[in-house]
Amino acid sequence: MERELLIEEVKTLLDLVDCNSTTLADSVMEIDATEYIDSALFQQEKIELFRNYPQFVGPSCMIPEPGDYFAFDDTGIPILIVRNTEGVLKAFVNICSHRGAPLNECDHGKARKGRMFSCPYHGWSYDLDGKLIGVPFGKEGFDSIDRSVLGLRPLDVQEKHGCIFVMPNPELTFDIDQVLGGLEERLSGFGFQDHYYLGAKQVHTNFSWKLNMDTFHEYYHFEFLHPDSIAQMAYSNISTYHQYGRNHSMGSPTLQITDLKTVPEDQWNPRSYSSYVNYIFPNVVIFVVEDHFQTWRVYPISPDRSVVYHSMFVPQAPANEEERLERDAYHQMINDVAVTEDYGLVDKIHRGLNCGIDRKVLVGRNEPGVQNMHRQLHEVLGIDQV
Repeated sequence: MERELLIEEVKTLLDLVDCNSTTLADSVMEIDATEYIDSALFQQEKIELFRNYPQFVGPSCMIPEPGDYFAFDDTGIPILIVRNTEGVLKAFVNICSHRGAPLNECDHGKARKGRMFSCPYHGWSYDLDGKLIGVPFGKEGFDSIDRSVLGLRPLDVQEKHGCIFVMPNPELTFDIDQVLGGLEERLSGFGFQDHYYLGAKQVHTNFSWKLNMDTFHEYYHFEFLHPDSIAQMAYSNISTYHQYGRNHSMGSPTLQITDLKTVPEDQWNPRSYSSYVNYIFPNVVIFVVEDHFQTWRVYPISPDRSVVYHSMFVPQAPANEEERLERDAYHQMINDVAVTEDYGLVDKIHRGLNCGIDRKVLVGRNEPGVQNMHRQLHEVLGIDQV
């Protein structure tokens, strides 16, 4: 957010702290517990949410220079995204036209010689625009093929406001403005174009991806689940809430926010007294704190398994090894809090959902973010609202 919007957000947070309240939804929401474990619904989610819906890949600074690439296959379709020699993003189904091997050997890096990909299986090569440019022993072994139609299959990839989205299904396209729904006003000013990608932590969890996502959308649990960690830094059960299409954004006050009452407004540093959770439907949270931002991407593996990628972006590359170790340690600490405190409890929730008792999951008026996520899921999947 730009400074003017940050100032208004902090003023609202100060008012909420003064009245010890939070932004409220219109009513309590009920969710059928089977939505978290139903195998048929899970298969529908895989298609409608992760194959046929545009996926947030990351901020533009994750693929900053020509030849830089990012690859992932968590949607069920192997995807390769690269910035070409003109600085334009291209995306492809990450399958070699020969025998189907992926072209990259890691999920993030630089194309070979900065200008091409070579299949690690038999060496077929492609340029950064997906054109087939090399076939070893091609004159004799593949004399009848038409190379012009054997390039990598393109995917719709769009970049705007420092955000990268890709459509996994090669048959479909999308409108990035419609997907963002105006959320870009909450993301601007946080360095999406120029921050440094520190890296990602991968965590596998033995419960539904939706249970995974539920943990990000409310501050109600801070006092009870995180008494010695997050609750020592931020107020519990106090937040703003803003809707942007299928997405939303929430602001949270630090415990020191009331110190601003004695500071002239033109001297405020709003990011020192607030943090922000920005949700991009269906499976991404962007967490903005004082001096950096993080992304949490959650993907389904099976009805009772999911995988999380926790990435961190800092204002500039670490100046030395000591600074890098400090940044890495902080990244690991945040990841460990989620794993030991959030995921440890959610694993027990998952067991309760699978115990065979017919029941509803209740989502309170003070949990509008959780409500919105499920409301949008219901709409896309055609589930009757409760």
